[in-house]
Amino acid sequence: MDYPEEDVVDVNLTDTEINIIYQSGGTEIITKNKDGYKKMYDGWLVEQPMFISDIYKTQMRDLSFGSRNNQSSVDNLNNFFRQDNKEEIIKFLNYMRKRDLTFEKNKWIKIKELSEPTISNV
Repeated sequence: MDYPEEDVVDVNLTDTEINIIYQSGGTEIITKNKDGYKKMYDGWLVEQPMFISDIYKTQMRDLSFGSRNNQSSVDNLNNFFRQDNKEEIIKFLNYMRKRDLTFEKNKWIKIKELSEPTISNV
């Protein structure tokens, strides 16, 4: 995904494209199809898969399945990425671009470590 340090400030949507407009005025076009959704999936979810504390789990799941050509998930994403949902799309794009689960993962690892039996408490 382009312009990683910038916020998304606007989007223009057509039946086939998502035109993302960044803070600097730069733009990026993502196609509303398997290839475009795979680009999102690869950029956001391969290194940091969906986590228990994430919001937008439905869209993340659809990105995962849609990138594998599941037509139902592609249809769900096409329904999400429509002009009358513009404000939510901007929130989603900014959330996905900035999510860093390092803190959350460490918190769950600590909880797991605390709950594992040790020789002294068995």
